[in-house]
Amino acid sequence: MAADRKGESWAILAASEMGKGVWLKARWPRPRPSRPVIWDTNDEYDRAARAVGSLAELVRAIAAPAFAVRYVPRARKDADLRREFEAWCTIVYHAAGSTIVVEELADVTSPSFAPPAWRKLNTRGRHHQGLVLYWCSQSPAFIDKASLGNATHMHVGYLGEPRHRQAAAAHMGCRPEDIDALQQGEWIEYVKATKERTQGRVSIPGVATKPRARRERP
Repeated sequence: MAADRKGESWAILAASEMGKGVWLKARWPRPRPSRPVIWDTNDEYDRAARAVGSLAELVRAIAAPAFAVRYVPRARKDADLRREFEAWCTIVYHAAGSTIVVEELADVTSPSFAPPAWRKLNTRGRHHQGLVLYWCSQSPAFIDKASLGNATHMHVGYLGEPRHRQAAAAHMGCRPEDIDALQQGEWIEYVKATKERTQGRVSIPGVATKPRARRERP
């Protein structure tokens, strides 16, 4: 059996424009994280990594000693996108010691389904390949349950729908109401191994923090 290589799996969960992308990019060490490989659904990481035009090019890229690459999926139909993601996961599993970013996991998993290669990446990839994964979603109630269960760290911003707040809160020792109370840019972080929970705020460029109206509790 291969020696255990301590990796991490970060669940980055927040509604749109609540700061999860800003937080993630600010967290990365400068000039960039270790050997990043990005599933760039929205084609937004152009400053962090160079785009590869095909999965074959991705294979060649991660064979180099150093790299920073992103892949923008081509598929438009759900079934095709899941197959493309499965192939991508199979490839990047071999990028030992890399930082893996997956944008919008709900596009390629569901509560009862995850591509086998993704499950392997998020479990054996951490233990045997030393991978650090950051996977993001605006809709945690729609992603596969195993991913939430396997996350070593939870980083959660405001989530608009009750079902998404409930899905996140169930894995971080807090109440859905705690997530509902978050303002734009605020977050709660939970480390499962130590049960440590912290809160903070990230500054979103060009956005002034405004209080959201809340209903008074009876």
